[in-house]
Amino acid sequence: MKSFSSKLCISSGLVLITLTCLAAQPYESTATLNTSKILPPDLMLGPHHKIDETVTNDGYLNNYTIHSEYGDVQVTSTAKLRKYIREIAAVAEMKKIQSSDEFAKGMTEKAGAVVEGAESLISDPVGTVSSTVSGVGKLFSRAGENLAGGSRSEAEGSRMASLLGYEKAKRDIGYKFGVDVYSDNKILQDELNNLSGASGTGTLVMSGLLMAVPGGAGVAVSVTGGTELMEGVMHDKAPADLRKINREKLAAMGVTQDVADIFIANGIYTPREQTYLVEALAGMKNTANRGEYIKFATLTDNPDIAYFRQRQAQMYEAYDRIVEPVDSFVILGGITTARTKSGKIVFNVPLDYMLWTKHLAALADTINHQVSLMEGISGKEILVTGTMSPLAKESIEKMGWTVREKTEKKLSLPAF
Repeated sequence: MKSFSSKLCISSGLVLITLTCLAAQPYESTATLNTSKILPPDLMLGPHHKIDETVTNDGYLNNYTIHSEYGDVQVTSTAKLRKYIREIAAVAEMKKIQSSDEFAKGMTEKAGAVVEGAESLISDPVGTVSSTVSGVGKLFSRAGENLAGGSRSEAEGSRMASLLGYEKAKRDIGYKFGVDVYSDNKILQDELNNLSGASGTGTLVMSGLLMAVPGGAGVAVSVTGGTELMEGVMHDKAPADLRKINREKLAAMGVTQDVADIFIANGIYTPREQTYLVEALAGMKNTANRGEYIKFATLTDNPDIAYFRQRQAQMYEAYDRIVEPVDSFVILGGITTARTKSGKIVFNVPLDYMLWTKHLAALADTINHQVSLMEGISGKEILVTGTMSPLAKESIEKMGWTVREKTEKKLSLPAF
């Protein structure tokens, strides 16, 4: 909450008094914002959700509450809010389709084959599993990843669920409806688990869904190019396969094996987040020190930070491709920044609303000092996907930085 003096400054409306208050109270803390003033109407209210009118901001990201007919969920960041709303719409579509005649028809037509397969698992589980594995090399490489290649995120599910095919069914359903099967949205996960694993009928339910959805899911986001390709990879590859692919890409970009091991083993990241992060850096083929970004990413110990790191990597890749080539990553003040070919220092951050907190002021001062000691610097630039408070923007600009706000569309960041 803001102090009493800060509230007085806001309510006074007098320039002289405001300036005096800012001098006496130079830092901001958490803020409570009116959601309807920062979100478009379609995000505030939809057929299956409603957002609280107030939202708290911790100085960087907004923390929203979503009310839905399936329950309430908390979500941090506007980017993840959009993601959750799409996922809730997908859940509504899944439930709608399950009551359709087409769904029932698909269930009936495929029931015999599915039941027969289930009986085989019960009577001869070892033989059945062996017969479904193709390629000895793939079997061994995958076993290594499953046993020692990294911890599993909570969204991956159990190893038994993976063995029985439930995880594959979840990926099929998630791909059909255009949602992140590894999402930490409890509403989506509950529905996916119900459809893919209840009573061992995952394949059966998927068959019903395939027949019932005309030409694809009605809630899927239209994607093209690289994003469409990556979503195909998420659908086709199991988590163990994704980890193997990510290791190979990290090695190709010069990341040492020990750093790669620590990063891959970090179960805070979902397989999707980790893969998108690695893919973004792999796309920056002419950028040096990409291993520095991975080193910093290994320290992630919170799901919201993991998603932040993914989006930040995508921001740097987009900047390198659309705005100006990035020469190398540079660690300044304990954070990862980029240096462009022209000598500009760039800091990309997927934040909602940046406040001038005491911590941010100290960090900005440290970074600014370190940049002043560097040779050949042609400029300093900070890009945020959201906005800054007037005090934060003014303070950063006084340090000689160019501030660019609302850059998400300019950088054409993926929808989720």
